[in-house]
Amino acid sequence: MLPTEFVGRELELAVLHECLEAALEGHTRLVLCQGQPGIGKTRLTEVFMAQAAARGMRGVWGVVGDSPGAPPFWPWRQVLRGVSDPAG
Repeated sequence: MLPTEFVGRELELAVLHECLEAALEGHTRLVLCQGQPGIGKTRLTEVFMAQAAARGMRGVWGVVGDSPGAPPFWPWRQVLRGVSDPAG
C-alpha cells in the first residue's frame, strides 16, 4: 500500500515540532494525543515519528485499545517496553 499524502494538522504538527526542538535541547517532553476514532491520531503520530527519526531522535508510543480486558496501564506498558528495548 502506498502512503497517502499528509494534509492538514499543521497546528498539531507545529506543536509536536516545538516539543522535538525542546527534546533536542535536552528537555524531555511527553505528548498525549486524544480524539474520536478516525480523526487521524495514528497518521499524525506516524508522520511525526518519521520526521523525528529523520533527525536522529527515537520515540515510543502506546495505543489505548477499544477492547475490554486490556491490562491496567496498557499504553504505559507499551511505552516503557519501547523505551527499554535497545533495538528501538
